Amino acid sequence: MRIPTFNLTFYKDPDLIQDMLEYWEYFMIETLRSVVETLKDKVDVIFWWEDMADRHGPCISPKLYREFLLPHYQNVTAFLAKNKIDRILMDSDGNVNPILDLIIEAGITGLWPLEVNAGMNAVEIRKKHGNKLFLIGNLDKAELVKGGVAMRREVDSKLPTLKELGGYIPSADQLIPVEMTLETFKEYAKYIKAILPFK
Repeated sequence: MRIPTFNLTFYKDPDLIQDMLEYWEYFMIETLRSVVETLKDKVDVIFWWEDMADRHGPCISPKLYREFLLPHYQNVTAFLAKNKIDRILMDSDGNVNPILDLIIEAGITGLWPLEVNAGMNAVEIRKKHGNKLFLIGNLDKAELVKGGVAMRREVDSKLPTLKELGGYIPSADQLIPVEMTLETFKEYAKYIKAILPFK
C-alpha cells in the first residue's frame, strides 16, 4: 500500500504540520472575524468542509488527530461559540466513525452527508451520541435514484426513527446523481414531505 506523501509529513516533519495548522487557525479566525463578530447568532450555520475519510476509514489516525488537529479546531470553534454560533456542519465523505468522538470534542456540532456506502448510519449515530450532533443525509442515493419501492424502502428504513429521535434533516448521502430524473426526484420529495410535513 502506498502512503500519500502528505500523510508521511506528520512523522517526517511535524514542525511543518504545526506551522500549517497554526496558520490555518489564524487565517480562518481572522477571515471570519468581521462577519462573525457583527452578525453573531444571526449566522445560521458554519459549513466546515473537511473530507477526513474514504469508505475504509479516516485518512488520519485518532492519535494524530488529537495531537495535531484537535487544539486548532477547538480554537476556531471556541471563537464561533464565543459569538453564539453553535451550528457548525462538517462535510466529510467516507467512514468517520473511528474519529467521531474527536470530531465532537473539536466542537463540530453537525455532520453531512453520512455516506451509506462507507458504513455511516444516522440512526446508530443518533442513538450513540444523542443530541451532540445534528445530522443531514444518509439516504442512499443509489436507492433514491431508482424511485418507487426501492426509494420508499430506503426512506422508511431511517426517516421515521430519525424523525422521532430529532436533530435530523433528510437528504441523500451525497449530491443527487445526474441519473435521477425530475419525475423521480419529485416522487422522492413528495414522499419525504408526507413523513415530515413542512410548514
